[in-house]
Order: sequence, then C-alpha cells, then structure tokens
Amino acid sequence: MLQFEIQRNAPVRPTDFSWQMGLGNCHAFLLHRADMLRHVKLAHDELGIRYLRCHGVFDDDMLTVQRMGDCRMFRTVPGKNKIREINFRQIGDIYDNLLEIGVKPFVELSFMPSALAKGKKLGLRYDPNITMPRSLDEWADYIRRFIRFLLDRYGAREVESWYFEVWNEPDLSCFFSGTQKDYFKLYETTAKAIKAEDEKLRVGGPSTSACKWLPEFLHFCEINKVPCDFVSTHHYPGDAFGNFINLNNVKHMFTAAMRAVKNRTDLSDAMTDMFFLPDDAKRWDKGTLAKMDRAAKARCPDLPLLITEWNSMAVFGSPVHDEKYSAAFAVKTCLDLDGSAEGYMFWCCSDLFEEQFMLPKPFVGSFGLVSNDGIPKPNFRGFQMLRQLYPNRLETKKDAAIDYGAFTDGENVQILLTPQSGDYHENKRYEVSLSLDFEASGVSVQRIDDEHCNPKRLWREMGSPDNLTRRQALEIAEKTRLTEEPLPFQAGSGKTEIRVSLSTNDVLLITAKTEE
Repeated sequence: MLQFEIQRNAPVRPTDFSWQMGLGNCHAFLLHRADMLRHVKLAHDELGIRYLRCHGVFDDDMLTVQRMGDCRMFRTVPGKNKIREINFRQIGDIYDNLLEIGVKPFVELSFMPSALAKGKKLGLRYDPNITMPRSLDEWADYIRRFIRFLLDRYGAREVESWYFEVWNEPDLSCFFSGTQKDYFKLYETTAKAIKAEDEKLRVGGPSTSACKWLPEFLHFCEINKVPCDFVSTHHYPGDAFGNFINLNNVKHMFTAAMRAVKNRTDLSDAMTDMFFLPDDAKRWDKGTLAKMDRAAKARCPDLPLLITEWNSMAVFGSPVHDEKYSAAFAVKTCLDLDGSAEGYMFWCCSDLFEEQFMLPKPFVGSFGLVSNDGIPKPNFRGFQMLRQLYPNRLETKKDAAIDYGAFTDGENVQILLTPQSGDYHENKRYEVSLSLDFEASGVSVQRIDDEHCNPKRLWREMGSPDNLTRRQALEIAEKTRLTEEPLPFQAGSGKTEIRVSLSTNDVLLITAKTEE
C-alpha cells in the first residue's frame, strides 16, 4: 500500500498550464478540410488550446508563387518561368479558418516555394522543397510581401499577437538540405525582413530537434545583431531518429519489411512492425523531457523558451499514441513542468496526418489527440484532466513511487495520479491510500484506463473495421467520454481517507470537495 499525505495549507506555486499555448498539426494545406477544422475546434473548445502551428505554409500546394511553366500545357512557352505571380490568398484562407474557431496562427515559415528554391531536393510525402532560396534578396522580398499581406488582412494588433518561427528542424536532412551555417543565414535574412515591416512582430528559432544548436544559434544572433524574440526547439523521449537508427534496428526494419511482403501485410500494420520498438523505449530515462527543458532554459535564460513539438514517441505507427500509455506520458510530462517553458506544444492535434502516409484506418498509431474519425483519444482525455486542475499546486513529497500532484483552489483539493512507465508491457497493480488534512463532504474520480476513455478497445470489439460509419464514430466518442464518478471515502476528526487501485499507465483525477 502506497501512502500519501496531502496538506491543503502546504506551500503552493502556480499550476503550469504552458501546454495550453498550442498544438502542432501536420501541413498547412490540410487546414482547408472541414474535418480537420472540427478537430482543431474540439481542441480549442475542450482543452483551451490558443495557437496552432503547422508545416508548409509556403509549400507549392499553397500556391504562393505560381509560374506559367508550372502548368504542363504551357511548358513550351518561351520564358515560361519568368511569367509568375505571388499571392498569399490560400494562406489567408487557412488563417481565416483558424481565427473563426478562436485559434491564432503560430506561423512556421516553411518550406521553400519551388520558384524561389536553389535546388530540387524534396522531403516527406507531400513533397516540400527543403532547399535554400536561390537568392536571399529575393527571399527577403517574398517574406516582406507576406508580412505586409498579413498586416493588411488582419491588422497590426492581431498579427503582433502571433509568433513567427523560421523553418522546422533544420538539423534534420528530411526537413532541410543545407548546413547549420546556411540555416543561420536564412534565419538572419528572414528575421530582418519581418522586423523591417513591423518591429513588434515576434520572431524566433532555431526550431531544431532534440534541443540542438541552441548555444550556436544564440551566439550567432548576438554577434551579428540578429533579432530573436524567443527560442524554439523540440524533444521526444529518445528522439527516435537520433537514438533509433543502429545496426540492429536497421536489420529489424528490413526483416519486418520482407515479412510484410511475404504475408501480404497491409501498410498500417507493416509500419508498426517496422518502426515500433518497445524494448528501446523502456530504456529511456523517466522524466527525460523535464531534464531537457531545464538544460534548454539554462542556455537561454533571458528569452522565452517554446517547446514547439513533443510527444510520447517520435515514431509514426506506434500503438502507444492510441492508448493510455500516451495519456500517462503526457500527464506525467506536464506534472514535471516547472515554468521553464513559456509554451509547451504537443505534436499534434489530429491523426489526419501525412508526413509519411495518410493512413485511413481508425487507429494507426499516428501522433494526434483526435483520431481520423474525430474521436478523442486517451491523450486528449489526459489533457482534459490537466485543464481542470485548480490554479495552485501544493507542495508534496518528492521521489514518490508513482507520479502525482496535488492542487487546490483554497478550499477543495485535487490529486492527479499516474504510475507512468515507458515499459509498454509493464502491468503492475498499485494500491494507494490518500490522507487529506481536512474533512471532505464529497469525493469523485475520473479515470483513463483499460475500461475508461479507451476508444481503441471499443473499435476492436466491433471487429476492427477498416472504416467506421459516422454513427459508429459518434457512438465510440460518446462511450469513451471522461466521466466523473463518486469515490468511497472516510471523513472525520479533521481528516479524509481515500483508497484507490490503479495499474501501470492508468491516470486518475480525484477531487475532494468541502461542499457538494
């Protein structure tokens, strides 16, 4: 039996809600989809999300720069590529869509329009050009025109409340074909172009993976007098493709691929077999993101730190993204927040996602909080719990056997519990006794576990259909809502005693109130 004593009058600090700043969300073109916008609105309405960040606002499918030669029927026209037009209307359309549902754009300035690009190297499934601009002067003019478009369309007061982040993960070859030096020059040109139009606009970077390049980036900005209003970076436990590619794993991927061919395995299952390696994950240090947060903040003590991507795994096709494992990881990670970051943006909002493949089945291990069919997943429910937390966090015992936090509004108390573990196969049972130093008049509990908030289980009970009807999706969403149930307790002599049972990677939010 694990015993915890909660003192309502213990010292407090403000509850950290930096995760509410925003979410990531695949690439810009998808924000023309009505279902995608429903998913974003759900996150705004039920989680309190304020900003949305997406890749590829400058991708060719956004039509910001069109040349006559881009159309096959005109490719024989002399000087075809010198006849062109710059127009940011489609970006305006998606930003209009976000603003109408109450979400502000977090503007990731990527990738390179082909008409401005130095090279032809493409990345990801949707073919963004990931090269440097052919001319930095031409790029600067393009950025200035983009900023003027935004200021004219939305007004300075609105746009000054946004963030402008230069590129995405330029340290990874799948996102940027240049060097660190190239990126720094690109950042300098971009930041100065933005400030030339409005000095109050916030611009930052380097938007790297695994908290890389921060000292070098800040040094570059300092010695070259380059504007930088915030530092942005990303991290995942293990940072899969940094600590993931080794000889054994490469052999496994090839073996899994050959097995998929032999067994005629479909793409969704093949991706999981190839890339989901739970034995690697269980070796990651618990609380590793918090350690990276503190280290990153130490490198930029005088600037806001924005973690603009994080998740329980960086591997697409991992079952954990659809299960309570991800909810427990998200809750534990947010319990670790200590004010180091001004923004802590989970990747990502929706399973409508196509960096590798747009896999259409209901649950395919994609990164989102909301499934392809609009069903909130367990991690969504974990953030719902986090949103409910009282504004003050109580000081509690450190180094407990399971992760927990206690919160108060001055009268009532909440306890958030999760035996979070990176071991996908672990299934320990915990008995917990909570002793509160006041008499509660009522106690309730909300649960994320195998029986509660588990839409994947209901889908499997339906026979795991490849496609859900609208009615089936609504039924699953309704049956897996976060619900509040009464919890037995004993109160007297100025105390309240509560006992609960929970298993590895369950999440419980217990609320003890002094008045019903």
